[in-house]
Amino acid sequence: MTGLFETAPKALIVSNNVVEADDLTEMLTEQGLAPVVHVRDVEGAQAVLEQHMASLRLVVCGLLMHETEVSSFVQAQERSAWSLVLIDPPAAQNGREGINVLLRPFSTADVMAALFRLGLKS
Repeated sequence: MTGLFETAPKALIVSNNVVEADDLTEMLTEQGLAPVVHVRDVEGAQAVLEQHMASLRLVVCGLLMHETEVSSFVQAQERSAWSLVLIDPPAAQNGREGINVLLRPFSTADVMAALFRLGLKS
């Protein structure tokens, strides 16, 4: 993955929904969080995190949270230095401190509000 980026990514999107990831990439880029990298599974996310941990400011996860590997991945991210946004998490994770939530269908305004709550948008 390193060869794909001239500079280290600031944001990571983990989603198997390509259209959603493209929309999020555009929004995050406009907010100065580029480059943005999109991966479709936990394995890809782990590889990006291992190589670019120091540069990341935001991780957005839109995978199904009931899968064990996804749940473990999210729990590990909760203890990380970067901000975390979950898309459609289970009710148990809604409202937990340090986790910002987007519910589908979300709008640009919803994404901007989440970034503002995280201090990533003025």
